[in-house]
Amino acid sequence: MQTNHRENRRERFPEFEDLVPAGMKEACWFAGAWAAAMSRKEPDMDRARIVEWRQGWGMPRIDRSIAGGPLTLGGRVYERGLGTHADSAIRIRAPGPIRTIRAFAGLDDNPATRASAANRGAPKRLLFSVEAGGREVWRGGPVGLNDQPLAVEGAGGGSEDVVLKVAETSGRIEYAHADWAGLEITLADGSVWRLDGGPFAAQWLPVCSPPFSFRIGGKDSGEAMRNWSFSSQRAPEDENAVRDVCAWRDPHSGVEIEAEILTHRGFPAVEWVLRFRNTGECSSPILEDVQALDASWLGIGDVILRRSRGSTCRISDFEYLVSPIGVGERVAMAAGGGRSSNEWLPFFNLQTGDTGVIAAVGWSGQWAASFSREGESLVRLKAGQELTRFALHAGEVVRTPRILLLFWNGDPQDGHNVLRRFLLARHVPRLDGKILRAPLTVAHWGGMKTADHLARIDVYRRKGLEYEYYWVDAGWYGPPDSYSPDEFTGDWARHVGNWNVNPAAHPEGLLPISRAAAQAGMKFLVWVEPERAVCGTPLTEEHPEWFLGERKPGANLLFNLSDPGARKWLADFLSRFIEREGIHLYRQDFNFDPLPYWRAADGPDRQGITEMKYVEGLYELWDELLRRRRGLVIDNCASGGRRIDLETISRSIPLWRSDWQCWPDNDPIGGQTHWMGLSYWVPLHGTGTWGARLNGDRRDTYRVRSAYGPAFQFSLFPYAHTGIRDDYNWDWHRRMLAEYRRARPLFYGDYYPLTGCSPAGDAWAAMQFHRPDLGEGIVIAFRRPDSPFITAEFRLRGIEPESRYQVENTDSGEIRVEDGALLAGRGLAVTMEQAPDSRVFFYRRHVAADP
Repeated sequence: MQTNHRENRRERFPEFEDLVPAGMKEACWFAGAWAAAMSRKEPDMDRARIVEWRQGWGMPRIDRSIAGGPLTLGGRVYERGLGTHADSAIRIRAPGPIRTIRAFAGLDDNPATRASAANRGAPKRLLFSVEAGGREVWRGGPVGLNDQPLAVEGAGGGSEDVVLKVAETSGRIEYAHADWAGLEITLADGSVWRLDGGPFAAQWLPVCSPPFSFRIGGKDSGEAMRNWSFSSQRAPEDENAVRDVCAWRDPHSGVEIEAEILTHRGFPAVEWVLRFRNTGECSSPILEDVQALDASWLGIGDVILRRSRGSTCRISDFEYLVSPIGVGERVAMAAGGGRSSNEWLPFFNLQTGDTGVIAAVGWSGQWAASFSREGESLVRLKAGQELTRFALHAGEVVRTPRILLLFWNGDPQDGHNVLRRFLLARHVPRLDGKILRAPLTVAHWGGMKTADHLARIDVYRRKGLEYEYYWVDAGWYGPPDSYSPDEFTGDWARHVGNWNVNPAAHPEGLLPISRAAAQAGMKFLVWVEPERAVCGTPLTEEHPEWFLGERKPGANLLFNLSDPGARKWLADFLSRFIEREGIHLYRQDFNFDPLPYWRAADGPDRQGITEMKYVEGLYELWDELLRRRRGLVIDNCASGGRRIDLETISRSIPLWRSDWQCWPDNDPIGGQTHWMGLSYWVPLHGTGTWGARLNGDRRDTYRVRSAYGPAFQFSLFPYAHTGIRDDYNWDWHRRMLAEYRRARPLFYGDYYPLTGCSPAGDAWAAMQFHRPDLGEGIVIAFRRPDSPFITAEFRLRGIEPESRYQVENTDSGEIRVEDGALLAGRGLAVTMEQAPDSRVFFYRRHVAADP
């Protein structure tokens, strides 16, 4: 059935402005308050807030008692106020000078305090006091459970802070539930303020110490930094972020720590990078256990950690896991082998109650992170480079991982979607000032001869396959006596590091392929692996000093990006190569673990230094290539998606999220799981499928859709031995490409998993992407081979219940109009009689035709 999808064909990609949901404006305030406290600035105060507290048990509760019930004194219930637990001291900051503070104070009247009142030794009498400007302005009590509440009225004396204190007279604090009921603060201008009961009202701010830690000369940073000088400077205004640069300096050793702190306008996000500098004239004391993030998150009740596996070429890559953290438990994770998303993805979502924080680590090396439940109400977050123990030479500077904290309240998936919007708006690569359109590509083995490439380009042009990039993968390089028919046979891997174009396969270089692709309307993508070289290839002999590793025949050596001279040579070489061969998308692969090379290069008192400088060198290399080659796109591959982190996704896009797809007979369930799991955290990514083995039936469509994503690749006739087939189903192929192009802009929207994210073969997998700016979305559902169920109903998210939606089943061609309330309530009914199978539904807000 032909329908008019003119609007969809325009492929409208989003530009994000003020896209934080209204319910998360409080989270934006909290992010700003966090950054202000970190830089020792006063947060913008438009409310009365708890800024510091201690108490004998639990955490303060606004408008509730410490037991969770209503504030109750002498049988009377109060709607507003503060519940605490003796002994306590709670500092409240107002948005202006305080004239008076009023409240009713007493022991909360609840079943627990009544039951304990009859027990010998149970607390019966509480003392209350108020301090303002460092002096006591009111005192009352002792008061017990059956006494009338105390009428509190104290003068603020023009101070902006008051401290509410409660003490238990006997020294036994069991069930010492104290209430400051009806609490009101009157400012000097006559305005009356109550405590803000928003979701972040009592969360921790780094007021007393910065949210990082280390040891220096054997001392913990909290102790060592007490006598360090501090300075803070605000950078010139930026339309997207507030940038503060803070510095802490040890006057004795000359060690200086610089923190560049970004608070993002319009988003509840704060991020920072630390740099350690030795300004002294000799080597510094030993710095060790450097944690770029060391902070605490408060919450009583269930604490839940959400995370995803990394990419290890398994069907379960990026599987999304939800784990409770019990009291006294510790959850620890680390990268594998020095590649940042090998083992675990460095993005985490920590939830306590209705609030949470997403933490992301920007470090394309060996990071480590832990979440420790310390008591009922405290979770400690730590993240940084896994191993650090080093002395800095005079004048030396090193950096730590980048840390992002994004705060959310409400539903955890809403938090994930604010993260996706934030990354699209502030981090992903851009072309011509616009968010990168993830590419549609067709891939081929680089060792295939030029004539075979040109024949394929000609066929794609004649058959009307509108690909955007022609992809040449590994195998195009090496000596003329080398030939590898595909990546599974031949000696191509022995010549990695010899980046001369193989004249036997490509006598005129790669430029003829690039030019032919351009004539067919495609740009050119080429694979390179510059960080690895096999010992004995020309460059390893000419410049052995540029490589790390044991020099023995056939061994992998690591090109040392921490060496400025080596890095400059590589930037020059790659820039010339990209220009000479007409390359538009540079695919950088990384197929081995660098961690052993880094650590072997460092002495006992320099552990972590080579890794630090190497990782920073990688960023400098990519930044330099992007600066020199305007319009260049970088594909970040590392045996699939093993180097995905906050820093790499800011400069590149992973077009091959897992090497699970390298084998023609891979299980499509892997593609579904990888897509679903990675989409929680990273908005732009892709993978591919094998077209030469497909004939266009139902199962083929299932396989192709399993590999969808913002970017998508077909390996149609990738090798010389997979020749162009005259009987190939070109009509089906064109339909798949048209469906993908129609869906692609929607993959930039909010993501809602409609089922769990697991590789179970007897389950369904379904997901929804919703563009609230367009009122459109897509639902993709898969019935896996062993699933016994033929029908499922999926409640859609982001739908406006009062609107109506046009829903199109692309497989049957049926178009119907549904009430939004029905789609969000009962759900979208999906039926698949056979397994495996798939369905795609496009929906858009329905506008009735004019009469």
